[in-house]
Amino acid sequence: MLSAFQKYINIIFFIKLFFAFILMTIIGTLSHEFGHCLVAQHLDYDVVLHHASMNWLPKSNQIVGKNDVFFIILGGPLQTIITGTIGLILLFIFRKSFYSKEKLIFKQWLMIFTTLFWLRQPANLFTGLVDYIKRGSFSIRGDEIKLAYYLKIPSETIITITGLIGLMILAIVIFKFIPQKQRLTFILAGFLGGITGFLFWIELFGRYIIP
Repeated sequence: MLSAFQKYINIIFFIKLFFAFILMTIIGTLSHEFGHCLVAQHLDYDVVLHHASMNWLPKSNQIVGKNDVFFIILGGPLQTIITGTIGLILLFIFRKSFYSKEKLIFKQWLMIFTTLFWLRQPANLFTGLVDYIKRGSFSIRGDEIKLAYYLKIPSETIITITGLIGLMILAIVIFKFIPQKQRLTFILAGFLGGITGFLFWIELFGRYIIP
């Protein structure tokens, strides 16, 4: 059975990608929260960064601006989407370097993983759909749901649109930029590494590292 597995999966390459996805899940989570923090700091609020969230508070006698909450919420998804879009642009700028490649070099993987910041959006759409099936509505904890509320549009609008865009970008990355011989290993490592990274950082150990 192991030999059959090795026929389709490069184990050493899988391990490297697996840990890369764990690391990028942590980096993606923290940078997303930093996006919220950056906007709040720009608006002159006190901020505290946690492992998977952030808090912001008005300073003494500071009045909360009418649209400040909206822009602070927007900061997180905007950071994630802008980062992923920069990666996608770089991929297309250097697309010729990917042609006929059987193995990618570090610089190319860095562009791919930067683009995969977009994965947060389909992941949120998936968890939102799970909540919808269970409860009959999307969870109000998600940034995209909150933004839709402030914009007075249907709650599922932003999470659905950005989630579908994220899926399209993922398909482009897999079928246009990942060498065919590495695709299955990449998909399996991404799926398992992403889940492991989420459990490791958000559910288990992140709170002890950045309380």
